[in-house]
Amino acid sequence: MRQPDRSGTKPGRFSIPLRAAIALPVALILIASVGFQEVTQHDNSTRLIDTTSIRLLDALTVTTNNRLANFLEVPFAAQQALGDAIVRYRLATPGNMEPVYRHIVGTFHDLYQDQPQISVMSFGSAQGEFAGVRRKDNHYNLMLLDGSTQGKLVIYKENAPGAAAASFAGYDPRTRPWYAPFARTGQAGWSDIYANYDEYAEVTISAASPVRENGQLLGVVDADVKLSDLNRFLRDETLRGSGSVAITDGQGVLIAHSGNSPVLSDGHAGIARGERLSLAQSEDPVLRAAAAWVSKTPQDQSVSFHDTVDGRAYSGRVTPFFDKRGLHWRIVTLVPDSDLVGDIRASTHRAALLLAALAITGLLLCLWVIGWVTRPIHRTAQAANRLAQGDWLTKINTRSPIRETATLVKAFNTMARQVDLAFNTMRDQLRLDGLTQLLTRQGLLEEVNWPEQRPAILCLIGLDGFRTINDNLGYDTSSRLLQAVAERLRNHLPCLALLARIGGDEFAVICVDPTQAADETGAQVLALFASPFVSGDDEIMVSASVGVVEGMLSSDVLPEWLRNASVAMGEAKRRARMSSVVFEPDMLERLRDLSRLTSDLRQALDHDQFLVHYQPVIAMTDGQISGVEALVRWQSPTRGLVPPAMFIPIAENSDLILALGDWVLRTATRDIAALIDRLPPHFELHVNVSARQLIQSDFIHTLRQALQESGLPPHYLTLELTESVLIERGGHTVERLREIRSLGVKIAIDDFGTGYSSLSYLGTLPFDCLKIDKSFVDTICVSSQDTAVVAAILHMARGFGVTAVAEGVETEDQALRLREMGCSHAQGYWFGRPVPLNELNWRTL
Repeated sequence: MRQPDRSGTKPGRFSIPLRAAIALPVALILIASVGFQEVTQHDNSTRLIDTTSIRLLDALTVTTNNRLANFLEVPFAAQQALGDAIVRYRLATPGNMEPVYRHIVGTFHDLYQDQPQISVMSFGSAQGEFAGVRRKDNHYNLMLLDGSTQGKLVIYKENAPGAAAASFAGYDPRTRPWYAPFARTGQAGWSDIYANYDEYAEVTISAASPVRENGQLLGVVDADVKLSDLNRFLRDETLRGSGSVAITDGQGVLIAHSGNSPVLSDGHAGIARGERLSLAQSEDPVLRAAAAWVSKTPQDQSVSFHDTVDGRAYSGRVTPFFDKRGLHWRIVTLVPDSDLVGDIRASTHRAALLLAALAITGLLLCLWVIGWVTRPIHRTAQAANRLAQGDWLTKINTRSPIRETATLVKAFNTMARQVDLAFNTMRDQLRLDGLTQLLTRQGLLEEVNWPEQRPAILCLIGLDGFRTINDNLGYDTSSRLLQAVAERLRNHLPCLALLARIGGDEFAVICVDPTQAADETGAQVLALFASPFVSGDDEIMVSASVGVVEGMLSSDVLPEWLRNASVAMGEAKRRARMSSVVFEPDMLERLRDLSRLTSDLRQALDHDQFLVHYQPVIAMTDGQISGVEALVRWQSPTRGLVPPAMFIPIAENSDLILALGDWVLRTATRDIAALIDRLPPHFELHVNVSARQLIQSDFIHTLRQALQESGLPPHYLTLELTESVLIERGGHTVERLREIRSLGVKIAIDDFGTGYSSLSYLGTLPFDCLKIDKSFVDTICVSSQDTAVVAAILHMARGFGVTAVAEGVETEDQALRLREMGCSHAQGYWFGRPVPLNELNWRTL
């Protein structure tokens, strides 16, 4: 039978497949794709531009390279000719440089007047004399340093001695960049770029050659080329057009370029005045664009590239320029594409824009059609968003002519109904604890989401020893116990309350608008645990610890309340069973102190800050030391000597007790083994062992290893375990004690009398000593009840055939009373405090 449609929508009478609806705009896009012919044309134009740019860049680069080589060859040949003439005609005469400068003047006039790249020709002698001729704006100045100039470099206004234009004291040509390197190597070459030693200080590069006669250095000749002349040379390149040509050194620092921007810094942008700029620092944006290509191209390789600067396309080339005389430069050429192929790229760009316009038109049409087709899908997505935001009653009423979308809408409406049902079920599971049917933590937060704060009292209840109940009685019994606790809370709380189970064995009670004080409420909650709980066929007595917080409550502060209540509950557990503690702010500070103490304790183990002190155990019959108890002390560099009562409980509640206990055991056995020859045969070393140590699977191995490494005979060692540990651990403890005694090590039950163990259970334990708790010894002289307890323990020890040791003996009266009662051994401050082993008073030993 056909099911009725409950979705609220029906497919239209006329519908077409979604595929056909999408195919229509796709067909329109395909028709418009005829425009791909324009793309092909664009590709052809691009290839033409690339080919032409490569050819023209090749021509420009080769021409610039050849012209630069010729440009530099002239000054190099000129200075070499000058050097040959000085040797041939013996022009260099110490103290008189007139023959040299007259020859240079004649050479400039006759041979190099039409070679503007030579700005200076000069000769510096090995004696530090100098003669040269400078060309400045087609005018020649004699530069002279010899005996006639009284040790100064004089620059004359003409090309012969006369009126001086400038003079410089302390000039020595032998220190100049064009002299020293070539005098040292004996080879001709190009100098580094430097500033002239004259009033203009123009940046120059020199062609230089050493002059020798019969193997003796006469001096160095040079011909200078100013970088400004190199700039003019590059600007005169006819193939450049409106492009740019630059020459850089191997590090991309400018030597010359064809633009009008400076090559040297003017002192701005953090660059020292007069320092040569790099391509990246140039004022010319075209040159800056080439900087990246120069920096990533190896110096001996060429690279072609394309870049766009200020909306203008450029083709570029980086080419190495090598001169056999030591120049390693690069020629950088950039030419705008408009210079190469006219407006081909612009025409291609216009065609591309037209094609893009056609494509956009087709795309808009396609989007309109797709929007019309997918409008129901969009509304379905909006409904899905509302569904995701918790609007479970969302439903779509849109009809669609498209068969597939109509089916989608119908399926969504069906899904929305199912999600609503599933969410309500899941929400109940999140809000309510499945075992107790109390609120969960999340449910409690939702319930407390009041419009404004309300007075309330929060009681956080933690069951004491629940894990032991779970281990001993099983999961089913412990689950029924939790249900019984929840039922009693539900039925017997004295106030209107919200109840929640927020942990495995933790319950939260929030009394709203309370009529009594917080401590009274905590006491009433504790009173509910005064009688046993029925769990199946069992009646179980369980105690609890309660942390209480009071104040004005709202959902945003509830997490903080729960944290504070947990802190208070922890304080209650530390005080005693069945305790209720109201939270106080200083508890958080104590908790932080505890955390810091734990951190310091971990560091103490790593930095060897612990000591072992020894307290003597005295034989009451003769007053001699019959043994010692090893007691750990913490010597903190910041806290001083920390008492064990502060750090032992922290170590017990963490894994630190394992490492600490192992260290104490090894240290104590090693210390006593070193004195073995001085000790009586029945001497006993007492070492405390924690419950955490005892249950470790490798404890027997650790014990055996400590004895072997120290060399202490096993019968000298007595391990002390508290009575409560022996009772709580059950049969597993008995087996572990038997393993210990099988090694020859003795067992002492510490703090005896406080653990409420039965005689029948005590009879199953293998042990060698009972240590009477200090609390009974303190009042042995004034309390007949405690005296009776001590007498019973002594009688019990004799019955079991074991030794009894009274702890905490602090007065002579206590010692006498214990001796009268027949106590065989004792320890306490009356006999000796715990001290380092070397300070122990061994009495008659």
